[in-house]
Amino acid sequence: MNSEQKDNLFSKTVSPEKFEFNESVARVFDDMLERSIPFYRECQEMAVQWAVRQVQNHTKIYDLGCSTGSFLERTAQGLPSGLDVQLIGLDNSAPMLEKTKARLDGSPYSWDLAEFDLNEDFTLANASVVALNYTLQFIDPGQRGGLLTKIFQGLVPGGCLILIEKVKAESPELDSSLIEFHHQFKRARGYSNLEISRKRDALENVLVPLKTSENVHLLEKAGFQSVEIFFKWNNFAGFIALK
Repeated sequence: MNSEQKDNLFSKTVSPEKFEFNESVARVFDDMLERSIPFYRECQEMAVQWAVRQVQNHTKIYDLGCSTGSFLERTAQGLPSGLDVQLIGLDNSAPMLEKTKARLDGSPYSWDLAEFDLNEDFTLANASVVALNYTLQFIDPGQRGGLLTKIFQGLVPGGCLILIEKVKAESPELDSSLIEFHHQFKRARGYSNLEISRKRDALENVLVPLKTSENVHLLEKAGFQSVEIFFKWNNFAGFIALK
C-alpha cells in the first residue's frame, strides 16, 4: 500500500480538529475502515449476502452513506443475472461519490448517485434493499427515528434494511472496557495512541453511538417487526430488519 492510500491523517503535526468526510478522508478511507472497524470485510460480505437474498426484481437498492461504493460494487457483482435492478448511492461527500462512480462505471445495472445530507428531506421509494452501514451513527440522534420511518415506508413488502453501527454497552460500567478493546484493535493494526486519541477527539459529538437495545427500539418504532442481530463484536453490531 502506498503512502497516498495509508491513513495517517491523525499522525501529522496538524491534524483535523473535527472529523469531516472531505477529500483527505476519501483518499485514505478504505484503509481507515479496514484498520478501524473490527471484521469490516466480514460484515460487508454478510451485508452483501443479505442484499442478494432479499433483492426483488424491478426494484431499487439504496446505499445511504455509500462512501467509496464498495457495498454497491460487491452487491452488483453478486446479483443473479437478468434482474431489473437500479443501484442508488447517496452521500454528503463529493470526493466519496467520485470514488463510487469509478467503481460503478461499467456495471451491467443502471445506477444513480447523489450528493445529499441524510439529515435533510429526500425521497426513497420502490426499494427492496436499503443499506445503512456505519452511517446512522453520524445522523443527529433526534433525526434517526424519522429517517428509519422514511426507509420503512419506502421499502416494498418483504424488503430489508441492513444496519451496521458502532454501539454503546448496555451497562455503563462496561462501556469503557468495550472502548479499550476497540483501541487495542486499532493499536494492533498500526495506529499510535496519539492517533487514536486525536481521532476520538475529532469524532466527539460527530459520531454518537446508541445502545444495541436503543437501535432495536428505533427500528421497531419505525414499523419493522422482524429485527435480528446478525453480527456483534464488543461495541459494533449489525442488524437486519424486514418489512
